[in-house]
Amino acid sequence: MITSIFDFLATNSFMVLAALVLDRLLGEPKSWHPLIWFGRWVDLCRQHIQLPLDASYARQRMVGVLAWLIAVLPWILILFALFWLLPNLLNVILSIVVLYFAIGWQSLREHALAIYQPLSVVSQSPGMTTEETAEKLDEARLAVSYIVSRDTQNLDESAVAKAGIESVLENGSDAVFAPIFWFVLLGAPGALLYRLANTLDAMWGYKTDALLHFGWCAARFDDVLNYIPARLVVYTYAACGHWRAAIRSARRPSARWKSPNAGPVMAAGAGALGVQLGGEAPYFGKIETRPILGEGEMPRPKHLKEAIWLVDKSVYLWGLVICLLI
Repeated sequence: MITSIFDFLATNSFMVLAALVLDRLLGEPKSWHPLIWFGRWVDLCRQHIQLPLDASYARQRMVGVLAWLIAVLPWILILFALFWLLPNLLNVILSIVVLYFAIGWQSLREHALAIYQPLSVVSQSPGMTTEETAEKLDEARLAVSYIVSRDTQNLDESAVAKAGIESVLENGSDAVFAPIFWFVLLGAPGALLYRLANTLDAMWGYKTDALLHFGWCAARFDDVLNYIPARLVVYTYAACGHWRAAIRSARRPSARWKSPNAGPVMAAGAGALGVQLGGEAPYFGKIETRPILGEGEMPRPKHLKEAIWLVDKSVYLWGLVICLLI
């Protein structure tokens, strides 16, 4: 029994390394992705299942649970059926492909570098004309708008860097480490379950009138799946940066501001980098005041590059630990 468990973990560890190499070399598919199809399926489920807003919150939550099950379970069952039908070698290849599509390490790097490159030109070229500076800053604002939900049109250089850093740190946990964690524990079904649940949270987990109760299950289930991976990421960021500042920042009450998982991850990353994140940010035409996360300098473009490197070092650390399990 114990030998079988260790064999299972060792096999999964090998497949994690293979998927990471595949993701680093190929990145995210540019023209199509299975999650696009899943998103269309999710929209169809919501369209046919969601109750009117005047329904009781209990009924809306119950229907939200049903919608979550209909959206997710068929794909998990299909994956199990494929495992049952295919020979072992093809099962290994299928598992690597599933994890490759579940993680977004290279995609996160590409999005972050698209923000950093024009910002670095602005900060490192004091002789630029006003028009050239504005053009590069607009380029960085557009790039950061692809990965954050805040208003980016009027962000200054530091605010763009801060938005990019926050997204890199949070998505490092959600898009890289959490799917790896569930893959190591449960194989491809675990990674697929996590990625679909995380996507549902991104689509249904907002506290709007339409989704507050209907999306309750999607939001809470994602919180549960991220709880342990997020704590591991806190210590990983700390180990790859300023340890004491990272742990101190993650343990402050303000770190639980955004969510039980994203807040501590961003706070630990900010402490590891020696910067202050959070604070004021524009959302939907209004300024939202958020607690300060981390400690140290105000964010600058160089810190965005350091955030990318922090995630990279964290991936290498996880890869080293995984190698020791093989």
